[in-house]
Amino acid sequence: LREMKAPLIFKYIYVFVAACTWKWLYYSPNTYKELKLAKWRREGKKMPAGVIASDAVTMKTLLTTSTPFYTLSEFFMVVLGPYLLIHFFILPMPLLFVQQYLGREDMYTNAVKNLFLADILTNLHGFLAVVTNHAGDDMYRFREGCRPFSGSFYLRQVLASVDFAYGSDIVDFFHGWLNYQIEHHMWPNLSMLSYQKSAPFVKEICDRHGVPYVQENVFLRLKKTVDIMVG
Repeated sequence: LREMKAPLIFKYIYVFVAACTWKWLYYSPNTYKELKLAKWRREGKKMPAGVIASDAVTMKTLLTTSTPFYTLSEFFMVVLGPYLLIHFFILPMPLLFVQQYLGREDMYTNAVKNLFLADILTNLHGFLAVVTNHAGDDMYRFREGCRPFSGSFYLRQVLASVDFAYGSDIVDFFHGWLNYQIEHHMWPNLSMLSYQKSAPFVKEICDRHGVPYVQENVFLRLKKTVDIMVG
């Protein structure tokens, strides 16, 4: 998108559409890829030559090229298709009988429309709260792995993530508790309340040792992310 020779307004529209669908078209393909990688490791399979595990799998990858992890048809049959069918069409099916009993004709279709709208809104919220705290010229990206829960591991979690405003239950609720992204990456299994308690200590330790602990308003991070995307 950055290199695309297109009007800037088109790029902004592209980003908005991507934000409305990113869980479907980006997050789910890469979550499934990680599931496949974990299965390969358990089975002792080697990574195919030329394949970089950290490279993202996108719908463009599935549609135009190929990925060694799975095919487009497998992704649709295993991941996308069941969610689409069950969540949006099967779950509200009891309303077909309810609307018939009540003498109405629009309850099922209204439920489907509302489910799609709610999904778009949750995609937008997820994009705002998740994507933006991993993007920016002040974030580090590491190609090579390190030993889990080692000193290098914890340092990388701080350098590659951003925290937003935090400290009160109201603020944390509206961020979905994703405003503690640094602490979440350091300790994935902690409770939300534990993130709230631990963040000030992590920040103090980073300040003491000169480690950049980035904390900014979520909308400032959104602007930085969009600026990077549109070039």
